[in-house]
Amino acid sequence: MLDILDYTKQELISDADFWKFAGEHLEKPTEFRGVSFVSSIKFIEEQLLPRYDKVTLILGLSDNGKESIGKRMRQLNDRTEFVNYGYEHPDSEFTKRILDGSLRLLFTKQELIHTKMYLMTSDDRYLSFAGSMNLTEAAIHHNLEQLDSDYGKQTDSLYQCHVQMFNDNLRHATTYLDAKKMAGFIKAKNKEQLQINVYTDTVNMVKNKDTGDQDAVIIPAEEVKEYKDQYSSDEELKKLSAQEKLSVAQTVKLFGNAGYKKRNLENIGKELYSLTQVVKHVSRNDDNSGKITREEDLYPKPVLFYNNGQLFEAPRVGDNVKSELITSNLTGDRLREQLQLFSDIAHEYDNYKEVGEGWQACDFMCFLFEAPLLWKIRNMYELSPSSKSREDVPLGVALIGQGRTGKSTLGKRLAAKLTGSGNFLDGGVFDAKNYALGKSNINMTITTVLSDYMYSAGPVNPMMIDDISPDLTTRPYFDRFIKEITNNRSLTQPLPSFIFTMNRREGDSKSQFSLKPEIMRRLWYLSFESTFAGDEDEREAKLNDLLERANDQLYRYCQVELAKFFNDVSPEIEQKIEKDYLYPIKYVLKQAMDQFGMFELVKDYFDDNYDYSLFVGRNDWTMLINQAEVGADLTFIQQDGQLKAQINKQLFNKVSDSTARNNGSMMMERYFQYLPRKYRISYQYTSTGFIVDVANFDRWLNSDTLQQKYNSSEVARDAQKVNTDAKMTELLTRLTEAQEKQAHRHGIFSWLKKK
Repeated sequence: MLDILDYTKQELISDADFWKFAGEHLEKPTEFRGVSFVSSIKFIEEQLLPRYDKVTLILGLSDNGKESIGKRMRQLNDRTEFVNYGYEHPDSEFTKRILDGSLRLLFTKQELIHTKMYLMTSDDRYLSFAGSMNLTEAAIHHNLEQLDSDYGKQTDSLYQCHVQMFNDNLRHATTYLDAKKMAGFIKAKNKEQLQINVYTDTVNMVKNKDTGDQDAVIIPAEEVKEYKDQYSSDEELKKLSAQEKLSVAQTVKLFGNAGYKKRNLENIGKELYSLTQVVKHVSRNDDNSGKITREEDLYPKPVLFYNNGQLFEAPRVGDNVKSELITSNLTGDRLREQLQLFSDIAHEYDNYKEVGEGWQACDFMCFLFEAPLLWKIRNMYELSPSSKSREDVPLGVALIGQGRTGKSTLGKRLAAKLTGSGNFLDGGVFDAKNYALGKSNINMTITTVLSDYMYSAGPVNPMMIDDISPDLTTRPYFDRFIKEITNNRSLTQPLPSFIFTMNRREGDSKSQFSLKPEIMRRLWYLSFESTFAGDEDEREAKLNDLLERANDQLYRYCQVELAKFFNDVSPEIEQKIEKDYLYPIKYVLKQAMDQFGMFELVKDYFDDNYDYSLFVGRNDWTMLINQAEVGADLTFIQQDGQLKAQINKQLFNKVSDSTARNNGSMMMERYFQYLPRKYRISYQYTSTGFIVDVANFDRWLNSDTLQQKYNSSEVARDAQKVNTDAKMTELLTRLTEAQEKQAHRHGIFSWLKKK
């Protein structure tokens, strides 16, 4: 029920009709200026726009008090509702009026605007209302509301008071949506970009103090700090709704610990948008799904996903799945025990191998622990002023070895326990799906499923597939997939990763894996080629002990600490991350180990990241050079004062099996790709072979293999003979000259004697 007190006539109209009263007391109105706590698109479009040529509406929107910051953040971002409507309904009256400037929306700049007043005008008259009523259908027709009303000529002194009251509200308001903002927003290529643009504009509007900017929203630092501190504990956070948690997460993302707006926010719009995304997966509609009825069955369980600025865990992939925030209370002796487990796993692969592989094991665990946040580093690299780009952060890791070298034990069994995963997969799992989908091979099925997972919205934990054929990496469709997923500039949201173990066998054409630099840049190869050594019973007992002790406590601890680490990254830290994308997890682990004086246990492993290109092919090249015949297979030459070796194509026929995949040309290309670029061994090859720098080649092999080949060759002996002959000639020449000088001197002395 609406009561209107007609101030002009000094009478009360009970159960009044607002629009009827307005029509009776102001004919042919042209402009509406109002201040309302709330309103809606529907009300504005149906009730205001048909009646008035120009509408200026200030929306108070937010309530002060302990929830003020969260509500203001939420309501700022709620502009997406208004903008989406304009984007989807470009011909609507609402959109047209916003764009032509005859509809302008404003809202609270700093102090809460709690006013409800409305001023309508015609050419020379006015009608005003002030009271409790908001501009909503419920307020006009259903609520108990009361308004004071005054009307008259615009020359009346009271009219100027009404104008002044509205202008006082206007000075405390900022632009919510106008022609300029709407025109910019609706240029977005899709709704996702539209929302990102709104978030970006929101960030640009937010200020900690008033600098006179008309479009600023002032949120004082002390209020932000109080708000963040209030919800810093898990107990307080649990009390909030999903929308309230989102506001907290966005506030944490936007403001530092002291409450001040962060710097370096170039990509903040996308980051704020990503916080609104929940886990979603749309299964492929396929009538012939074989033994695998749901693609979700192929995905890691439980699934980790990044949402509301934090890492959550759910029992499976899907919508409306109950999730829990990942937390950790690991401290003291319990933390020390888990750090010791981490160290023991690395040393197991160092001490019980013919050739130590603790470095690779340690690097793998670092990748595993940092995987849920690799997307952040990719975004950081993309914005870096250096030469780094997102492709320099691999999204996958492959453990490669021959036979029983412990790669599956580490990459599947231990990794599953260390991350709490219940279903790390075997390559054979895809066999049924492969036939059901009519694919020509399992490699294509694996690539398809992996692509689906990487593009799912939300999950960040790695998918692990054990015992994959190495030739997967040589397939054109896998090449396209991994380049697309790593190069895609639109993939700035939380992103998962993947783990492979590959068993290669010498002489098997399917055991050839890609050595292209562009693949190795995106898929990190770790070599586990060395066999186990030492007492077998002792080794097995040690391994069983590790498997029994393995759990996900340290993993959870690291996720919590990494979240703190990324909360406020300084320019100096950014530079360290640019040098080593694993720096964040190494920093977290070092900080923890330093508490117990344990860092020396893994210090050597942390110095640098394992580079497969520096080790792969060493043995193959050594054996190949030992088979080579100087003169036929390779030729030594002097070039620019350096000893070079010309490697001829026919040498590679010796390691060819005459198949199309392993013919001489293919093997020559493969051996050329073995040569690491950083050693500057060779720069290009032709159809007949390539030239290598002997000194740099041997430096890579860590031996004098090629130099010895040269030293034992006829070329070297001929060169040595020529060199010896030249030196002998030079010596004889000097001796002759010396004798002549001696004889000359002797002749002079003889002549003097005679005198």
